[in-house]
Amino acid sequence: MSVNLDLGGEVMRDLDYTRHYRNWHDGSDDDFNNQVKIITGSLKMLLPDSKSASILEIGCGMGFAVAAIKALGYSDVEGMDADQGQASACKARGLPVEHVSISQTRKYLIGREGAKDFIFAFDVLEHIPKGEQVEFLELVFGALKPGGRFVCRVPNCNAAVATRMRDIDWTHHCSFSETSLDFLLFNCGFRDISIRDASPNQVPRFPFLLRTEVMKWLLRSYVRAHRRLEFASEFGWTEAKKLPLSPNILALANKPL
Repeated sequence: MSVNLDLGGEVMRDLDYTRHYRNWHDGSDDDFNNQVKIITGSLKMLLPDSKSASILEIGCGMGFAVAAIKALGYSDVEGMDADQGQASACKARGLPVEHVSISQTRKYLIGREGAKDFIFAFDVLEHIPKGEQVEFLELVFGALKPGGRFVCRVPNCNAAVATRMRDIDWTHHCSFSETSLDFLLFNCGFRDISIRDASPNQVPRFPFLLRTEVMKWLLRSYVRAHRRLEFASEFGWTEAKKLPLSPNILALANKPL
C-alpha cells in the first residue's frame, strides 16, 4: 500500500508498512487463502466482463486482490505497492506485483498511459496528502483507456466509527464523505460516478437462528439506525436516509469514451 506519493508537494520517505499490516494479517498461507476467498466475492461484481481486460491494482498490499483476480481467470493483471516488504511477499507467492517507490509512482503511471481497462485502489487515497490527490487521480485517469473504470475504497466520515477509521493508521491524511469523494473524482475528469457503502448491512442467511453472524447484523442494524436518526435531527430525513454509513465507502467512476 502506498504511504505517500512524491507528486511535487510534501515529500515523505518510504516507511515499513508491514508493521501496521501485521496487526491483522500474520502472513500465513491460511490467512492468505482466507482473505483471497473473502475478496473474490466482492470483486466479482466490479470487474470487467472480458477476461482479457488489462487490470491494475494500486497499493496491492499482500496481494489478496491480485490473487483473487487471477483465480477468476483474468490474464492481464498487475499490482504495485510502495512497501518493499509487502511487494516481496507478493513476489514470493508468484504474483505479478512490482515494488514502486514513492518517488517512482508518477513515472510508473505515466508509463501506462491509456493502457488499462480497470484500475482500483482499496484503502490508498486516504494515505495521500490532500494537496497531491488531484494530481494522483489525474495520473490514474490518464492510465485508463477511454471507457475504462476506476474503483476506490476510502474511510467514510459518516460512519459511527469514522474517527477510528481516520486515525487507526498513522499514515492516513483524511477521510471522505460521499459528496467530497464525488467532487474530487469529478474534478479529475471522471464521469458516471457512483458511491455506495463498501460493506452494506446485508441480512444473513437464516436470520432467525441466533449465532455470531446474526448478532453482528442485529447490532449493526441498531447502530446504523441510531446514526441515521442522528443525521436526520441535524440535516433532515431527506439527506439522512441516503447517506452511506459503513466504515468505508466505495466509488465507481468511468473515463468518458
